[in-house]
Parts: sequence; C-alpha cells; structure tokens
Amino acid sequence: MPFASIHFLFIFLPIVLAVYLLIPNRLWRNLAILVSSLVYIAWEDLAHLPVLLVSVVLNYLFGLWIGSALEKANPGKARKLTWLAVLVNLLILFFYKYLGFFGGILQTLSNGHILIENRALPLGISYFTFTGLSYILDVSAQVEKPERNLLYLASYLVMFPKLVQGPITRYKALREDISNPKVSMTDLAEGARRFIIGLGKKVILADSLRVAADSVFEADFSLMGAGVAWFGLLAYTLQIYFDFAGYTDMAIGVGRFLGFKLPENFNFPYISRSISEFWRRWHMTLTSWFRTYVFIPLEFARKKEKVLRQQSNLLIVFLLTGLWHGATWNFLLWGIYFGLVLAIEASGLAKVLKKLPKALQHIYTLLLVMLGWVFFRITDLGEWGGFLKALIGANGWQGEITLRTLNILFYFPIIILGVLFSIPLLQKFTSKAEASSRTLGIALDFALLGVFVIALVYILTTGYSSFIYAQFL
Repeated sequence: MPFASIHFLFIFLPIVLAVYLLIPNRLWRNLAILVSSLVYIAWEDLAHLPVLLVSVVLNYLFGLWIGSALEKANPGKARKLTWLAVLVNLLILFFYKYLGFFGGILQTLSNGHILIENRALPLGISYFTFTGLSYILDVSAQVEKPERNLLYLASYLVMFPKLVQGPITRYKALREDISNPKVSMTDLAEGARRFIIGLGKKVILADSLRVAADSVFEADFSLMGAGVAWFGLLAYTLQIYFDFAGYTDMAIGVGRFLGFKLPENFNFPYISRSISEFWRRWHMTLTSWFRTYVFIPLEFARKKEKVLRQQSNLLIVFLLTGLWHGATWNFLLWGIYFGLVLAIEASGLAKVLKKLPKALQHIYTLLLVMLGWVFFRITDLGEWGGFLKALIGANGWQGEITLRTLNILFYFPIIILGVLFSIPLLQKFTSKAEASSRTLGIALDFALLGVFVIALVYILTTGYSSFIYAQFL
C-alpha cells in the first residue's frame, strides 16, 4: 500500500489516526501502532507476516539473554549470543533475498545441475533486518538496555511509516516516544506539512521525471546522441532523489502524526563537493548504520594494519552496501564503483579537491554520482557499454533519436523545477518567510494545500507508481 495511493490517503491513514488520537492510554496506543503496522503488512504481504513476527520474538529474546549475560558479568556468553543473534537475522535475510542470487552462481558453475529459484521477499525485510540488528548490537555494546516490554519492541521493529523504505532508526532514538506516545497539535501540523512536501516530490516531480527517464533508457542506445543520453541521465538522477526523498518526507510526516520524530535521511546530496560528502548527505541512516556497525569495528579490528586499511575497509563497506540494495551484479558493481572512488579520495584525492574552485568540486561530484546511477538504472550489464558510448558522444551530439522523437521535449520545465528543489535555495527562502511574517507562513500553507490538490489530481488521473527503493525492501 504505497503512501501515494488512494487507499492509504483516504482509508488506511485516516482510520489509523482517528483510532490513535481517540485512545488516551499509552499502552493501548502502542497496541494501536502494532496492530495498524500488522494490518499494513498483511494488506500487501499476508503470507510472510509470520516470518516478521517470529523475527520480532527472536530479537526480543536475544536482547533479554544478552542483557542477562552482561548483568551476570559473563561477556563471553554475551558475545556468543550476539553472534548467534546476528547469524539468525542474516540467515533469514539471506534465505529470502540472496539465496537465489548465489544459487544462480552455483547453477552456472555446475552447468545447470544445481537449481535454486528466487523467493518472494517479505515486505521491508532489508530495513526490518537492519533495524533488528542495530537493537541487538546496541544491547551487546551496552549502549542500549534490553527492552523487557515485548509490545514496545514490536512496535519499534514493525512500525509501518519506516518499515518499507526506512529511515533506519536506532531504538534509543525512539525509546522515549514509544514508552510515552504523545501527539500535539504542532505534531499534526508539522506532520501534515512534511507529508505533503513528500507527496509533491514523489507524485509531481519524481513520477513526471520517470516518464522522461524511461523514454531515454528504453530507447536504442546505438541511435542515441550525447544530448539525449545526458538528458535522460539527468532526469533519472533527479527522479531517484525525489522518489526516495519524497518517501522519506512522507514517512517522517506520518511518524510525526503519531508523535514519533524519525531521523532525517537526506540533506541536499547534490550540492556535495566530494563523494565522501555525498554519502554523508544521501540515505544518511543507511550510511550511519554501516559506519557504526561495520566500518568502525573493521577499523578497530585492523588497527595494527597501517597500509591501505581505511581504503580496503571502505571497499568492503560499499561492496556490502551494493549487495544490500539488491542481489544482482549491477548493484554489486555499483557498490564497488563507489567504494573505489571513496578509497581514492581517502588516499589523498580529497586534499587535492579542497584546493580546487568550488564549482569544479561540484562538477566532479555530480559527474561521478550520475555515472554511478548508470550502474543503478541499467540492470543488463551488456547495455552499459552502449549507453556510456552515447554519453561520450560516440554517436554524435544529436543522433537519430531526439527529445522530439521521444516526445519528451516538454519535460524541460520539470527538469528545471527538479534542479531548483534539489538545492536548499527555496528552503532558505521559505524558512525566512515563515520567521518574518505570519501572513507569509499562512500563504505557504495554502501553497502546500495546492500541492496536495495537484498531487491528488495526478494520482486520480495517472494512478501511482511504486517507489524505486521499494524493490530493495
């Protein structure tokens, strides 16, 4: 049930909010969160609901057992239980998400004698697993106390606003809100504003840009000039940002409706001046997760190694990041690509970049990010060469395929809007306007109401498309 759908906007969300706000008791509010989340999951994926519930119970029990071992001053037992909990979580993820991929490799190596088919993924399994692992690892590191209330932990793990596409949260960030859920009029107002902004990003910008991007990437690359290729890549670069950032805004808005302050996930990544900065601004909760639970432990474990330690650790982390996005070769190579770039920056390129004019730093970053999205967008490895040739002008600037023949010439205004909204210029203006004048603040709220109406018209007339990151679950 996508957030940008009629079922969610006019059936599911109003009912959940009405019930939630009418319940005064905090315990019952947590139960309402849990039940609504289970209904949300069952709406799309009833068959795999037991898998998530079993995982919730296992993480709850492992948390108690690890906490008990630590209280009894038995770190060895706690460490073994932690490894077992991590293994169980990863095995569940591997079984559903990666068994088919590695089975395909075995099938190739065995000349077809071994056949393992892909399995349907439980809804939100990737985000769910990483959320559970963060809880277990935080309990083990004693930065988090084991939760003894199963209802609280279950509400945190399966909370529907963040289940499918994040943001990935740590339990300590939501513990207080879960133990004492409260909703104010400010929460409702800010939640509505944030949700509408996200809806506009997704429906008006991302879905429009999708048409332009799909038209280019589904065309014959051998007949495509550099101008069309770069136009399509720019459209996809903006589409994937507004699609994912739009979802995050809606998730944060829904969370705010319920009294939860979910963490930010984007901070205008396309204004970055290095790839390192880009990954501090893009999908920030995933980057933070890998830094906290993979990169830092690797750095500590390999502290005696002096040669290329940081570089190799970055490569490992981004190899895993690519694999996390999907069990396909293009995502794996995408992760390796960014890992190599980051390793090169860490080897000294970052210092050189800082000496360059800011404009050149921005161009360098955007160019590499956009080239990275080629790996992301084109899943057929055999087509990469054709598109890259088109980008560098192997078929000329114009080519036989033009924006006019693809009927996407009129998407230029959407591209311009996308560029404007991908930089903080408008955000700074609206913030100053709201602070300086109550009238202007009200005018901006009416503008947001207009955005909601336009987005609703888009949904009713063209339907809705799934979120890009929904495929990663």
